[in-house]
Amino acid sequence: MLDITKMLHQIIDLELKIDDEKELLIGPEVRKQTIFLDLDISLSDMAEAAGWYKVINPNEADKKKLLKAYAEVMGLFLLFSAKMQWTHLVVLDEEAWRRITDAKRATKLADLNKSYLAIKHFLSDAYFNHQQESYRHAWHLLLKMGIVDWKLTPEQITKAYQAMIDQY
Repeated sequence: MLDITKMLHQIIDLELKIDDEKELLIGPEVRKQTIFLDLDISLSDMAEAAGWYKVINPNEADKKKLLKAYAEVMGLFLLFSAKMQWTHLVVLDEEAWRRITDAKRATKLADLNKSYLAIKHFLSDAYFNHQQESYRHAWHLLLKMGIVDWKLTPEQITKAYQAMIDQY
């Protein structure tokens, strides 16, 4: 199981460190917008690394790039939850973790597409309409996509996440 609480604290500390170093002075609403925009772009980068949707020039997933992109998306998801004051939505108990990890693996193009598009839809609803449940659904779908569909282990994710944190 992932130590989401630790990951959450690490990304918040990293943001504070970067803000101090770059002397960023932006307000809370612009901060939310910026994180949301970065998250949206990072989701696309993650999909690019996974490559399942490619019609022209299909490629196999590059596991190293996928893990790096997935860790970045997770970090931005967690940071967004902090800015929205929704951190209670990201922490999972054993039952929620089991539901996610016991879910049926998506292997068909249509199912993977739907999962990705649902994440984007739910995130938009969370951002524009302040819908906590939509955020929770997006978060759970992201975890399911990485752990179940792409078979990324918690250990691999934790290692990639720590590498992302340590690079700053």
